[in-house]
Order: sequence, then structure tokens, then C-alpha cells
Amino acid sequence: MHVKLLITKTRAVQQNPKLPKIQPKRWTRFLVTEQSVIMHKLIIKLAGPVLAIAVSIVFLYSPAASAAGCQVLSKHSLEKKASRYDKTIRSASSRYGVHEDLIKAVITVESCFRSTARGTSGEKGLMQLMPGTARRFSVKRGYNSWENVHGGTKYLSYLLKRYNGDTQRAIAAYNAGEGNVKPGRSIRNIGYVRKVMKAYNKLSNGKKLTRVHNPEKAYKPAKQTGQKRTLTKQQKTLINKQLNHHKKASQSTQRKHVAQNNFHVRKGYTVYEVMRQTGVPVKQIISLNGLKAPYHLKTGQRLRLR
Repeated sequence: MHVKLLITKTRAVQQNPKLPKIQPKRWTRFLVTEQSVIMHKLIIKLAGPVLAIAVSIVFLYSPAASAAGCQVLSKHSLEKKASRYDKTIRSASSRYGVHEDLIKAVITVESCFRSTARGTSGEKGLMQLMPGTARRFSVKRGYNSWENVHGGTKYLSYLLKRYNGDTQRAIAAYNAGEGNVKPGRSIRNIGYVRKVMKAYNKLSNGKKLTRVHNPEKAYKPAKQTGQKRTLTKQQKTLINKQLNHHKKASQSTQRKHVAQNNFHVRKGYTVYEVMRQTGVPVKQIISLNGLKAPYHLKTGQRLRLR
């Protein structure tokens, strides 16, 4: 109110030259200060929303965000997103005995039904398979929805059987690895488990987890073929012969090494001939054997080389 009154007085003096002039310096300073306060308040009001928008943009386009879940959406929205992969999910569910809604719930939290989603640690596709898990369950194309869902469901089936149908522990192990989830101990990544269960409850209309897994269709790792077998007498005899042969060969090799440490002088050999035969320097032969000039050698003489 004071500012408006001063501006009115200043304009009146400028329009009528007869009125005494008012020095505007003092009022100008006051007006600039008032404007700066207004601008400061405006900046404070706008800073919050602008910063929030900037953070949202950065988050949306960051690699980690491309694999974020959407468990907060309604059942209708989740079913609409899942409809694109219904055939794939139904096939994986039937093959590995895992409930369709549980598969959808895991996909909801892992990738929000984005087949090209990627995580910061190399996770790929709808079910965010780690490179090691993909190799373990023969998933060669991580971004292929069919391979990814079948590989992830196979892993879920294996975990459900490993934990005797304990769905929460199986889900926790899917996220943290089975080595980090022990039976009878507390679940550390309970926040992840709750997200998946929240999505499952929406998709299943709150039905209890009575039959999310069929143990008869559970994934079973291939057994190793390295079984023990009984040997016949002929086979045992042959193996013993081979062992004896290797033993004799090793003994002869040791003798050669011993022989290389000594040298038997033949007729007409000189120190230089011994050097050519053994590769040991002349000075070394002389010093090791205490030879004196003119360094004559006798036939059959034994020389040290080492």
C-alpha cells in the first residue's frame, strides 16, 4: 500500500512542474528491495516443483528405472499389460507348474511387463534374469519374451521345490539368490516379497496361496552321469600295468637327471669336448673337478657337472 502511494506521488510531480520535486533515490531503493523480496519468494515457490520434475526425468531415463516395477497399479491395468504375454505365461505355467498369477506378479515387480527392461547389474527382460541365471537355465536371448519367461518360471519352479512350497522364501531367493535365503531364518529382503505378494493378491482377487505350485511338474536339474562302476579283473590288471609303466618311466627320467650331473670321459676327450657334449662351460668343469693345467683327462674319469 505504501509503495503504490509513493509511485502515485512521484508521477504527479513529474506531470506538474510547479509542484516541488521529490528526490526518488530513497524510494527507488525501497522499490528494488521490495521487488527482490517478491522474486525471492517466487523462486522458493517454483524451486520445489521444478526440482521434482528434473529428478523425475532423470529417474525415468536412467538404466535402473527401466527395470522398475508397477505393483501400485490397479488389477485392470496389470491385466491389460499382461495380456500381450498371456500365451507365453500360460505355456510356462503349464510346463513348470507355477501359478500364472505368481508369474505375473514377479514380472510386475521386476519389469512392469517391459520386455526390453534392463537392470544396473546386467538383468534382462521381463523377469530380469541375471547373466548367470540365464546361462544356468539355457536362456540365450535375454530380451526374447518366450525364452525369458520360460527361464524365469523354471527358476521359480526350482526354488518352490527347494523351499518345500514356501512361496515367500522362493520369491526372496528369486531376488537375492538361494544362497542368501536359509530355511528357518528371517528373510532380509522382505520388502521385495511384500511387493510381489501385493501384486499377486490384486491379480488373484485376494485368493489364498493354496496351490501356486505343482511339485509333479517342478523343474529338476539334470543328474550327473559320473556314477561309480565295478571293474573286472582284466580291467584292474590293465590299470596296474599302466601304473607300473608310468612308475618305471618316472624312475628312468630321474636317472637321466642324475646322469646329467656327472659325465664319464671317453678315450680322446678333452675339456672342450666335454663342454660340447654337455653344454657346461669349461671354467665350471675345471673348478668343480679341481683340474690343473694343462687339464688332461683320463679315459673313464668321472667329472662333476653340477
